[in-house]
Amino acid sequence: MAIETTDIIVAPAEPAAHSGSYLEWSAILGGAVLSAAITTLLATFGSAIGLSLVSVEPSRSTGLTALAIAGALWVLWVTVMASGAGGYLAGRMRRPAADASMHERHVRDGAHGLVVWAVGALLVAGLAASSAVGLAKTAAMGAAAATSAAGTALGQQPDPLASALDTLTRTSGTEPVSQGQREEASRILLRSLASGQLDQADRSYIASRMATRMSIAQPEAEKRIDDAFARLNQAKETAKQAAERTRKMGVLSAFLTAAALLVGAAAAWMAAQLGGKHRDEELDLTTLWGTR
Repeated sequence: MAIETTDIIVAPAEPAAHSGSYLEWSAILGGAVLSAAITTLLATFGSAIGLSLVSVEPSRSTGLTALAIAGALWVLWVTVMASGAGGYLAGRMRRPAADASMHERHVRDGAHGLVVWAVGALLVAGLAASSAVGLAKTAAMGAAAATSAAGTALGQQPDPLASALDTLTRTSGTEPVSQGQREEASRILLRSLASGQLDQADRSYIASRMATRMSIAQPEAEKRIDDAFARLNQAKETAKQAAERTRKMGVLSAFLTAAALLVGAAAAWMAAQLGGKHRDEELDLTTLWGTR
């Protein structure tokens, strides 16, 4: 009796489904710590370079524009280097899932790079208050304070109101103006400065008091008042311009920081994918420099 045989087709075994999270936190934390360490090191090194370019003598100090450009380029380079290194390490150290295609592996590697970038940014933000990055900030602030103090020591008047009152009440051999009269003149000048104009009644009152007290002519007293008020207005405009420059620098710094962080995120994504590619190829890094 003939026995019929049939071909038995065995379907290939499907890969086991992945269980749990696709994020490997050991690789992520390793890359984030490396990124934070590189950022801290290069930020401290950059602060030393920046301090070497600043001097208490304006003629020997690098211009503000050049410092701003150099600082922006340095921050961008540090962010790319640190994010790229951390992302590459995470991508290289991550274990690929067996049920993922090549494209999916690249996406997951890049996602690990993004998480490395985010965790590294948080680590750097935390370190900035207490570590070498914070010390670098303190050093930079100290340099700015030293420059300001040096300018004051070279003759810059720190108190425009006191300087204006000194000019207004200067006497030559006559009885000096009392402290109460200086305070009264100070209040009137400050009120006029806030309103933007010197009231004629206040001007005449101060002039008559000064002329009587210092034995000078009324027109000369009025001229002193006008000169003092003009100096105060000039100091007010100078302060406004300085505040406006500071505001613009703050806005520019915020935009540059955000741009550097975005570039760092892209660098971490691409570096993690490159690390994953080298992992799959089992590439020896020494071959990249032509050595074995």
